[in-house]
Amino acid sequence: MKKIYLFIILFSGIVSFAIGQTASWAVQSSGVANSFWGVYATSANTCYVVGYTGKIMKTTNGGTTWSSLSSNTTADLYSVFFTDANTGYAVGDNGVALKTSNAGLNWSQMTIGTTNSLRCVLFIDSNTGFLCGGVSGVSGILLMTTDAGVTWTNVASGTFTGNALYTVFYTSNLNGTVSDYAGKIYHTTNGGVSWSLIPSGTTSNLLGSSFGSAQNGCIVGSNGTILRTSNGGSSWSLITGITSDWLDGTSFLDANNGFAVGGNLSNGIPTILNTTDGGLSWSSTHPSGASRLNRVHYLNANVAYAVGNNGTILKYSSNVGINENSQLNTFNVYPNPFEKSATIELSGYSFVMSPLLYIYDVNGKLLRKSVLENKANYNVEKGDLNPGIYFYQVLDGIETVGSGKLIIN
Repeated sequence: MKKIYLFIILFSGIVSFAIGQTASWAVQSSGVANSFWGVYATSANTCYVVGYTGKIMKTTNGGTTWSSLSSNTTADLYSVFFTDANTGYAVGDNGVALKTSNAGLNWSQMTIGTTNSLRCVLFIDSNTGFLCGGVSGVSGILLMTTDAGVTWTNVASGTFTGNALYTVFYTSNLNGTVSDYAGKIYHTTNGGVSWSLIPSGTTSNLLGSSFGSAQNGCIVGSNGTILRTSNGGSSWSLITGITSDWLDGTSFLDANNGFAVGGNLSNGIPTILNTTDGGLSWSSTHPSGASRLNRVHYLNANVAYAVGNNGTILKYSSNVGINENSQLNTFNVYPNPFEKSATIELSGYSFVMSPLLYIYDVNGKLLRKSVLENKANYNVEKGDLNPGIYFYQVLDGIETVGSGKLIIN
């Protein structure tokens, strides 16, 4: 459990409290043994999963119970995406591309002009969306709609040679990135009129991608492959030494916070990686009672869902509560409240290592992480923080040594 400490000053004196933020993954009971390959949550309580032989399931109570929906297909489904609470899309083998307009009650086949397997569906608004797939070892295909799936056009036919496309991610109607099963990454800045083949440094199977902002994104794949971009996909760098497990899916909440999921091919043990610095470093967990994972959707700071083999569905929950009687140092902060900047005086504590400063919002979400070179004091800039209440945590290496509240007017 990670604790964020704050102090509340009352007229009768100083009473200390600790905010405890408990984050964990819990196994959900799907009631089936089929593998799931796609997941999308439209809210904390409502989530859809898709998978083996056309299976579609839905929860409306946060994963307590799951019900099966009729997909009218027996094709394996690999990806699902919703543009609002009612409108969703699912794709899979043999060119199957489904759409619902009533929150999954009914699904209809769209006319897309291909029987190639489709691996991923993504929309950037209610009308503009993309499907990717192809034939393994032959070529990839990318389809685009601008009318919510009524019609689909083949984007850059003949460009994606050699293997099927497994990932597609557009950060705008002009800027997009796709990748294939043999380590190739393609990037466009003109809406798909032309594509550049971007060096990836790997021939691994690239299986999942996500951007947390227009500039920052990650692609994951076989044998622990993690690729990271900080310039919108124009170039990519390999992040090594994290895991050797296959990574099949990734999802970013913002530029810094993301999950990647997969598992061990031999024993089926699941792997979940978490980053809070945009993919530069990752921590790992291996939840018990689950199988190898295939996809993840990071909905908000408190909720994520992941799916995998043998009917595995996991839900991530991050809850914030208050515990009393925390004994920590208090640092002087001035001015506080502030409008542009405030100074935290650190001179009252003898640091063994370089101090770290974390800043959280009221929900316990980590917003900033800074190394404090000056051990006497530190200037906190408002920057992109909105007016409101925030909490800071000061660490000496890995030990929390002080904390407090920041108020921005």
